[in-house]
Amino acid sequence: MKIVQITPYAMNRPGGVQSHIRDLSAWLCDQGHEVRIVAPPGNAQIPGLMALGKCRNVSIHGTRFEMAHARREEIRACVEELRDWGAEVAHLHTPWTPMLAWQVWRALGVPSIGTFHATLPKMSVFDPTAWYLRRSAHYFNKRLKAVVVPSDAPLAQWNAAKAKPQPSVMAPAIDLSDWRVAGQNAVESDRLRVVYLGRLEERKGVAVLLEAWKRVHDERPEAELIIAGSGPEEGLLRDQVKHSDIGGVSFQPPPKDDAARELVASADLLVAPALYGESFGLILAEAMAAGTVPIAAANAGFASVLTGPGRELLVTPGESWGLCRKILDFAEHPAKLEQMRRWALSQAQRFDVRTVGPAYETLYRDAI
Repeated sequence: MKIVQITPYAMNRPGGVQSHIRDLSAWLCDQGHEVRIVAPPGNAQIPGLMALGKCRNVSIHGTRFEMAHARREEIRACVEELRDWGAEVAHLHTPWTPMLAWQVWRALGVPSIGTFHATLPKMSVFDPTAWYLRRSAHYFNKRLKAVVVPSDAPLAQWNAAKAKPQPSVMAPAIDLSDWRVAGQNAVESDRLRVVYLGRLEERKGVAVLLEAWKRVHDERPEAELIIAGSGPEEGLLRDQVKHSDIGGVSFQPPPKDDAARELVASADLLVAPALYGESFGLILAEAMAAGTVPIAAANAGFASVLTGPGRELLVTPGESWGLCRKILDFAEHPAKLEQMRRWALSQAQRFDVRTVGPAYETLYRDAI
């Protein structure tokens, strides 16, 4: 098959959507298919990548993302190249994000599927952004061969909107082989090491983690917390550490690829305290493949990864005391930590591209 992946996000920016597209595309090529990736310009070096249009950063619902679009003549040239190549099926990612995916899809005119990665926060008042996104979901639902969501978290939004037909739930396809290698090569520390890796924005709940960590460090003064990331809350979080006299905390810029895997693999625990808005738990699956036990807020996206025995790793979003006790429980019971580590290594395999990829391959064949 000749498959087109279309995303409004630059492929050089770290993100779960980008990882899914990159790893799934590479796996499909290994299976003998051909893939083109249409995305806004960036400096990513990915086979088959076609840069198109331009984008600008916006902030909505406490998170940042790109809005991308292309000029009419750019769309025409891109579509002509894809048709000459022989494009058979298109996969749109977050097509409700204005407006690149919609522009290319409408002009290309091949059978298409769409993945709606986002989970909207629950609002008690009218939210025009949420209204627009739900309306666009209905629009695409009527016109695509199939619609996919990554977990039950966004599926609930489609149920609430009474959208028909209902989407299929399919986990993102990610290549975890490098994470497993990082875990095998990790050097054990003689003290408790906890890592947060991700954006520093309000909805990610890092302030809650710091509040919990103050109590952890009071009981375990040798323990260290590494916060690796950047974002609009960084200054406030640094101030929180300083003014609350929280010990054992260090900040570092978001690491790239190998360095990120090495950092996570070196930790005993990875903490993901996001308050809301998580459609899946990509970082949880990556950490588990590296042999690092994740502790995560019990939102629906993270809960879709931490199932079965993994439910013990979930804590109530926004509650620092519960998070503190969970960290200390593992610090005080190394045998329990090792038991969960073995479970995590096995659970991670469920989300590897070699496990998930064939379902996407079937989805594309059925669309054609």
